[in-house]
Amino acid sequence: MKRLFLAIPLSPEAALLSLLQSLSSELYYERINWVKPTNLHLTLKFLGPTSDEKIPEIVALINNCVRDIESFNLQFDKTGIFGSRYQPRVLWLGLREAPEQLNPLANSIIDAMAKIGFKRDRQNFVPHLTLGRINKLTDKRRFQEVIGNIPQKTYISTSVDELLLYESLLRKDGPEYRVIDSFKIG
Repeated sequence: MKRLFLAIPLSPEAALLSLLQSLSSELYYERINWVKPTNLHLTLKFLGPTSDEKIPEIVALINNCVRDIESFNLQFDKTGIFGSRYQPRVLWLGLREAPEQLNPLANSIIDAMAKIGFKRDRQNFVPHLTLGRINKLTDKRRFQEVIGNIPQKTYISTSVDELLLYESLLRKDGPEYRVIDSFKIG
């Protein structure tokens, strides 16, 4: 069994690297697992444990989903948290405005995967990059102050012309991602 997910690969830009460094140094005393910049991606669908025999079917369906989609641009220019203000779980970077191709692409993939037994997520698709997973906060007021002061500006601007099917290998020092297959858009 392989732990799989489908995502848009992203390269960290200087503005994002600077933001991550600033946040991790300002919040050094908090228990937050910061994402390695080399692991940044926009997940379209987490598949979870998957048998090798199912991979060709997944690949064929994804190829169908991307065939008529034109490449598009993404601008990650908004930060937020998942969870409540008092119990934040994830700090993320998102899009103020999603390109018109993104949600139909994600929904097409989610629908295709549901047809072959991969359950839909409970929440709607929210395009985001996880910056940090919050384990425990000792000073919630300070955390809210730091998060509230993040400049809302473009941290990554990129053109999307491929999707990658990844295997996620869980390691002590964080996940390692291996590319299983790639899919050209358009």
